[in-house]
Amino acid sequence: MLEEIAIQFVNQSESTLQQIGFGFVVIGAVIAAFVTRSKTEIARAPYFAYSTLIFFLVSAVQVVWLQSLPAMIGGYLWALMAISLAASVAGGFFFCRIAIARSRDAYGHSRMALLAFIPIANFWLLMTPSKHAISANRVPTIPILSGGLGVVTGFILLAATIGVTVYIEEQARQMEQRAQLEPMSQQAGIDFLIRSNGLEGTLKLLADESQTPITVDNVTTLARIEAIGTQLRRTYIVDFEGMTMTDQFQRGSRNGICAYEPFEPLLRAGATIREIYVERSGREIGAVMVTRQECGF
Repeated sequence: MLEEIAIQFVNQSESTLQQIGFGFVVIGAVIAAFVTRSKTEIARAPYFAYSTLIFFLVSAVQVVWLQSLPAMIGGYLWALMAISLAASVAGGFFFCRIAIARSRDAYGHSRMALLAFIPIANFWLLMTPSKHAISANRVPTIPILSGGLGVVTGFILLAATIGVTVYIEEQARQMEQRAQLEPMSQQAGIDFLIRSNGLEGTLKLLADESQTPITVDNVTTLARIEAIGTQLRRTYIVDFEGMTMTDQFQRGSRNGICAYEPFEPLLRAGATIREIYVERSGREIGAVMVTRQECGF
């Protein structure tokens, strides 16, 4: 069940995933608001530095998604989802705690901590000076997080956050490109589609996304690919009149289908691969139909 939820999760659009992530940040913040009883206060520079540190750590955790391909193969995609969402909750929890401390420092109460979660308005919370120059409740901080050095540290962490985000996005893009070329990656992708959409839905998706015609050799062209129920039908046009389909040709075609690694998860799931050969005139030369039994899966 968790794996199915994870599959549905990663199938969401980028904007939806961002909204879900922010929702879990809010959950963490609500928990912090209810459990925080401390009267501590935090000044502007440490607040900025701690905030960017939280953003950096939450962003860095997302590197786990670069393991999504082996996770799909191994069936533990749910673990990556759990780590990612747990990081969002933790980020919201600690960000809320320092926002509460900043609100107390700036306004004498914690109610303005809400500003931290409102775009643009959060700068108001950040820039408001401390209400008292000296306070017994102010959190002591190390020099690197205080004053001007704390501001510099914050900007360095902000740049690091942007850098790690760009790195993850670039690695994910390269991983997607490799997945389109590597047989094992293709198998994992098809396995993922079958779990997400079912066998018939996957076959229809593959057929709809196929870009035909595809030239196979000097006389053979893959003209169209169709999905009919659990059958994937591939029609070839042969520019050779009077051709007949011999037993040897049928065996070669069948062996080729069985050896084509991206087909393996489809066949194991119960798909039938049917290849039809026709002349340019429309006369059918013959057909080859393969199931998992023929391939020994």
